[in-house]
Amino acid sequence: MKNLNLAAMALVCLTTACSEQAPAVPGGGSPETPTPPALQGPAVVAGDIDWPAAQADLAARPGDVVIPQSVGDGPLLVPMLLPGGIVQTQSDRPTPPRITKDGYFATYHLPRYDVIVNGSLKAFVAAGQAPAADKETARFQTVEAGARLSFSRYGADYEIEFECRQIDSPEGCITQSEAMEFADSLFVAQSR
Repeated sequence: MKNLNLAAMALVCLTTACSEQAPAVPGGGSPETPTPPALQGPAVVAGDIDWPAAQADLAARPGDVVIPQSVGDGPLLVPMLLPGGIVQTQSDRPTPPRITKDGYFATYHLPRYDVIVNGSLKAFVAAGQAPAADKETARFQTVEAGARLSFSRYGADYEIEFECRQIDSPEGCITQSEAMEFADSLFVAQSR
């Protein structure tokens, strides 16, 4: 923050041709430092969670699934979706899902890639755009060392991040169909 303030002050000095002496202020006071305009990012849109639907799916989850105990402060704000059928390497200890102030995340170490499943009550919308009307449609995106799959369920936003351990093809370590298959394995592990 200090660096931003210094940068803003330097910009103000350059644009107003600062001199070594501060300009005189009527009444003998000291001049106020102009406040730079606030930086604005994408707008935040909060979801409206369909808890009854999540609870119905929670009751229908497979009976043989082991649910890890989650850690974190505060109540669960979105239904927790976790993958089924995960087989981690023997050296990896299972990491419990972590509840955050606006959702949760869970990390898995798989042979070809690491996976982070994020659930959030908040979605970010680009300036001048309305929230997507059909939020059930999954969006797949390749990134430098992996891929991301974003979608919505129950009124919450979810993102699965795939971080490649080794890139073995031009498409990376995971295809869109493999990412969708992973997303299809998600089940409601916790709900209100």
